[in-house]
Amino acid sequence: MRAILRISCLALLLLLWVAVPVRAAEANPFAAQVPSVDLSELHRFLDHLDQDVQRLLPRLDMAAWQVTGPDWDWRRIGRDILNFFLKELVFNLKVLGELIFVALVLAILQNLRHAFEEENIGRLAFAICFLVVMGIVFNSFRVTFGVARTAIGEMSNFMYALIPVLFSLMVAGGGVTTATIVHPLMVGSVEVVAGLVNGVVFPLILFAGILGLTNYLFEGFELKKLANLIKMSALGLLGLAMAVFIGIVTIKGFAGSVADSTALRTAKYLSNTFLPVVGGELADTMEMAMGCSTVLKGGLGLFGLGVVVVITVFPLLKILAVAALYYLSGAIMQPLGNQRLADALETVGGVFLNIFGAVAVVGLMFYIAIAILVGMAGLRVG
Repeated sequence: MRAILRISCLALLLLLWVAVPVRAAEANPFAAQVPSVDLSELHRFLDHLDQDVQRLLPRLDMAAWQVTGPDWDWRRIGRDILNFFLKELVFNLKVLGELIFVALVLAILQNLRHAFEEENIGRLAFAICFLVVMGIVFNSFRVTFGVARTAIGEMSNFMYALIPVLFSLMVAGGGVTTATIVHPLMVGSVEVVAGLVNGVVFPLILFAGILGLTNYLFEGFELKKLANLIKMSALGLLGLAMAVFIGIVTIKGFAGSVADSTALRTAKYLSNTFLPVVGGELADTMEMAMGCSTVLKGGLGLFGLGVVVVITVFPLLKILAVAALYYLSGAIMQPLGNQRLADALETVGGVFLNIFGAVAVVGLMFYIAIAILVGMAGLRVG
């Protein structure tokens, strides 16, 4: 029953194309379709982006893209990304100076312990200096987790703005069944992934980092294995979510594309059979219109892929700069004579790398999802 209804709708679409002036569509088929594409949500999202991101994006003008798609200046993007990373490293040198100062104070206090042969003085000095370091680390946690959550939110909002436009072009290109199946699945998956990362993965990574630091505060109280277990659970959950997300979207999208292809071929056969004079011309006209929609969808998809990369790379660089800072701090601490503090700072650097990995995986997940949407339902009637 559904197949008959689908074929009837497609045949009705073929009949409606009688009123379309074929020559005008052939003269400029892209310009005829661009005004019907609602880009208001995309424009609204792009207007609220950071200035560093906005100036790297090409103009959102689908009529000017034609077949070539948006013009990305990747050389300029690479140069600005490198400059941004160097600025972040310089900006975080203040934290490095604070950590080195604490390490020097600890080294002096430890020398006083050796001079007076008092073990309790050394333990008290280490505990005080370690608590100061933990205060610095917790402030870095607060800022960095805020950056990561903001990045996840921006990626999700961009997907919410882009997905309806892509699916509307997919429907215009003949992917009715694909859009019906995949659209609610895609929107729901974006919500689930964002909620999972912000509500479960990030708190688990933070908890594992706190346990890792506590492991070095008290001698003889080992929590390292528990911290590693929690960290691996968070990253494993994120990997599982990515596999399920990509797998379901790919399988459902492929099934919908097959159904759409079959329905369109059947509709063309019926038009040629029951409309022997104009049926072939109507089918060719509709195929040209659907081809234009597919090209527009491809151009918008390329724009979306670039936007995902650009809005993801800046927070990733901020997180990476902080991680590099703590690894460098640990390397500097070790020659000053305190291995425990150096190991603790190296553990903190690992926490930031885990945050980096989580944000990167979500960005990659959305990137692959857009690529799948661009590739699916690129159908031909003939």
